[in-house]
Amino acid sequence: MPADGPNLVLGTAWNIGIPDVHIFIESLRRHYRGQVMMLVTSKGSGALVKYLRSREVIPVYFDCTYWMVMHVQLSRYVRYGELLRGAEKEYERILLTDVTDVVFQSDPFAQLPDDELLCFLEGPGRTIGQSENNRSWVEQIYGSEGLERIKNYEISCSGTTIGSHRAIVDYIDLLLQPAKPNLMVPLMKYRGPDQGIHNYLLRTGAGTALVPDRSSIQLQARIACTCPIGLSQRCLSNFARSRRETPKSRARSVLAQ
Repeated sequence: MPADGPNLVLGTAWNIGIPDVHIFIESLRRHYRGQVMMLVTSKGSGALVKYLRSREVIPVYFDCTYWMVMHVQLSRYVRYGELLRGAEKEYERILLTDVTDVVFQSDPFAQLPDDELLCFLEGPGRTIGQSENNRSWVEQIYGSEGLERIKNYEISCSGTTIGSHRAIVDYIDLLLQPAKPNLMVPLMKYRGPDQGIHNYLLRTGAGTALVPDRSSIQLQARIACTCPIGLSQRCLSNFARSRRETPKSRARSVLAQ
């Protein structure tokens, strides 16, 4: 029987094998017994699905990405959104996470700040403009003017994001807004457009300025190689208002730097 609880860890193990997710799964299960779902392909050998089930991880088939006009790094959010909108219950907190380069050192949901969306820095000091990959990911979607707006900000990693159920759904909707075919088709072979969009959303915030908040620096000890950042609490709700007249949630976004 799959594990249950108020929270959810959601990742993608698409077209990879057990060695690629072993450290992620084993370290997570050492500290967290709640629900975990992972997107997989049905075209594999079946060994990965069997292993995931043995660790009480729910495999979710995601074969439509083979014909979608975007890289799986971005198309995974389409499936995430479907799963969360169709969920039988509303989760208290959801962690969207990469799986091949993440290791857990404690329960990722323990002692979180009372805020609706948490994102993380890759490391102190390095800016978007100093990273060839991150410069490219932003410029591919938003052009040179978009890059100019955010090039001096530190890099936030799109590979780990924690939020309330509604905040994560809002975040996914915003992340997919720029995913138009005329942009995505030329970028299908490129890994990373999601991070370019992620950083642009966080750093522009409908004109809302970044507000440093170091109250949650302890999160750095929970998921290795990440460092939290802080945004104005108006940020995500401003995004939501731009999409619809009456957002269902007054989603706040406060992430500690």
